[in-house]
Amino acid sequence: MARPSISPEKRAEMRSSIRDAVVRIARQRAITPNDVRGWSEITIRDVIKEAGISIGTFYKYFEDRADLAQTLWSIPVDRLRAEMQTDYDAAGSSERKVRILLERYAEFAIADQNLFTHIFLSVPGGKYRQPKQVELCDEPFYSNLKAAFLEGQERGDFREFDPHKMAQIFWAAIHGCLALPINLDRFKFDNAEEFSSDMIEELMAMILDVSRP
Repeated sequence: MARPSISPEKRAEMRSSIRDAVVRIARQRAITPNDVRGWSEITIRDVIKEAGISIGTFYKYFEDRADLAQTLWSIPVDRLRAEMQTDYDAAGSSERKVRILLERYAEFAIADQNLFTHIFLSVPGGKYRQPKQVELCDEPFYSNLKAAFLEGQERGDFREFDPHKMAQIFWAAIHGCLALPINLDRFKFDNAEEFSSDMIEELMAMILDVSRP
């Protein structure tokens, strides 16, 4: 007899419960969000003991430890998305919407460089699975950039360009200026605040319609 399938609600509830167990362990051990070594020392055995579940139950809801780790690091990213979306929705102009997206992205990276490095700059490999790719349109940062570009073009604030390609260029540029000093730390780049601010101004100059009054 086939086992009953797990409903999406039950799956979400159990995954959340297991993640909560990991957070409790981290608090007990005084592991901070950017303490990569501390998080890596939390074992599946630790998790199932704290959550009060069996090893079989764990594997019903997570493929492996890497799957669990990726969902944990999604928490600060989801918080960033929510804050970014709130500010974006409240912006009065297309130009301001674009600036908000770039500024919030940079602020996140600068506020906690270790967290930014672990979430956005870690290279998959070894014991970590290659993450499943998703469509760009499913990422709010990209889709909001593209929507703001289209809106700005319709209002005559932005020059003509391909919003899809430009959204990728903007994302690559702001991410790159934040990642480059970390990846190539043997070079003395300008400080992150100045570097990202200059990058934002250069990017905005690329899209603004200079003929507008």
